[in-house]
Amino acid sequence: MARQHGRDGSAGAARRVTVRPAWRRAVQLTAVAAAATLLAAGCGSSSGSKPSAAAPAANGSSAPSAGGSSGTTGATTPSAPATPLVLSAKPADGATNVDPSTGIQISVAGGKIESVTAQDGKGDKVNGALAADGSSWSSTGTLFISSSYTVTGKAVDGTGAEKDISAKFTTMTPQKRLGLQSYFPDDGTTVGVGQPVSVTFTNPPNAKDRANVEKAMTVTTTPHVDGAWSWITATQVDWRPQNFWASGTKVSVQMNLNGVKAGDVTYGSFTKGFSFTVGRDQRAVVDTAHFTMHVFQDGKEIKQIPTDTGMKGYSTWNGTMVVLDKQPMIEMKSCSVPGFSCTPGVGNYYDLKVYDDVHLTTSGTYVHAAGWDNSIGTDNTSHGCVHLKPADADWFYNFINVGDPVTITGEPDMVHNGNGFTDWNESWQTWLAGSAAGVSAAPAGQ
Repeated sequence: MARQHGRDGSAGAARRVTVRPAWRRAVQLTAVAAAATLLAAGCGSSSGSKPSAAAPAANGSSAPSAGGSSGTTGATTPSAPATPLVLSAKPADGATNVDPSTGIQISVAGGKIESVTAQDGKGDKVNGALAADGSSWSSTGTLFISSSYTVTGKAVDGTGAEKDISAKFTTMTPQKRLGLQSYFPDDGTTVGVGQPVSVTFTNPPNAKDRANVEKAMTVTTTPHVDGAWSWITATQVDWRPQNFWASGTKVSVQMNLNGVKAGDVTYGSFTKGFSFTVGRDQRAVVDTAHFTMHVFQDGKEIKQIPTDTGMKGYSTWNGTMVVLDKQPMIEMKSCSVPGFSCTPGVGNYYDLKVYDDVHLTTSGTYVHAAGWDNSIGTDNTSHGCVHLKPADADWFYNFINVGDPVTITGEPDMVHNGNGFTDWNESWQTWLAGSAAGVSAAPAGQ
C-alpha cells in the first residue's frame, strides 16, 4: 500500500477516502444551482427584468434596480382587452320613409363622440347637441318631409383610435300636408295694440297633435311678454298676451312646421318667419246708447264723434273688434244683407259708393262716412255699420290703424268668436282653455 504525503510533502498517516454515491452528488449540485437562482431573483428588479450590460451581476447575483427595491417576481399578468367601440344611429344607415318628427340620434358605447355633422340634400345644416359626456348626439327640432339626409362625424375609443360616423337616410312623404294658407300681420308692418298673431292652415291638425303645432311656432318679443296660442277654428290659431300689447313692442314669429306631426297621416310642410312692431296706443269706444264715439290716444281721450249705429233687428255687434284693414271706397249693396232686396227700386234696395271705410268684422261691419244719414248723433238707423259725418269719417280714417281696437257697447248681441279678430272678448282663462300647449314664455329678443 503506497504511503500518503501531506500537503507540505511530509509523510503522514494513511487518509481514509470515502466514496460517495453518484446520485447524492447530483442532488447537492442541484441544490446549489437552485440557491444561486433564488439569489439572482432576490436581487433583481420587481419587474423581473434582466441585469443590464452596464451593471453586471457579481458572484452570480443580479445588480439591484435603480429604485433599490427587492422581492420575488412572478409571471406577468396580461392587461384586459379594451372595450370595443360600438356606434348606433337612428335612423339607421340606408333607412327610407323615416318619420321626420323623430329627429336624429347618434350614440356610442366604449368611447366618445368627438363631432357630428348632419345636413339635408340641399346642404343645409341640421342643428344638434352633443351630450356632456360625449356618449350621444341628438338633433334639435324636426327634420323636413320628403328629404334626404347625410350624417358624418368622428368617435374615439378608449385607446384614442378614431372611428368614422356615417349614415344616409330619407324621410317620408306624408299623405296630407299642413300647409300655410295665411298669416297676419304682414311682415315688417306696424300695427295697433290689439293686433293678435294669426295663422291659418290649409288643413286642420288633429286635436291630439295641436300641442306639437303650437310648440313649433315661437313668438319672440322685446320687451318680454308671456302669451299663448288659442284655436279660433279648426284651422286658425291666434297668439296674444293677456292684455293689449305695450306700445313699441317688437314681435318676431318663427314657424318651424316642416316635419311636425300634425295627425296620423298629416305633417307640417313649411317654415316661415315674419316680424312686426306695435305702434302708438290708439283705441275707440262707441257708446250706442248715447250715439257717440270716444277716441283715445296713449290713455287720454282726444275726441268725441257723433254716430249712428244699427237699428233694431240689425244691431251693431257688441264687443271689442280689431281694425282689419282700411279702404278709401267700397261699393255696398243691399244684396249683402240677408232679407234685403237685390232688385233696383224694390223694397229696401240700395247700391252705394261708401268712403273712408274702416273694416271691423269679416261679416261686413265698417265704420264709414254716411253723408246721406241725418240721424247721426240722434238715433240708430243703420244696418249694422257705424255711420259718421263725412268730415269726422275722414279724420277717423286717417287716425286709426290696422290692429287698433274698437269697442262697441250698449248692443244686445256679442260679436261671434272668429268674426274678424275678436280675441279680446275672451277672458284669459277662456283663452288658455283653447290652447293645447298653454302659456308660452316667449324669449326676450335682443
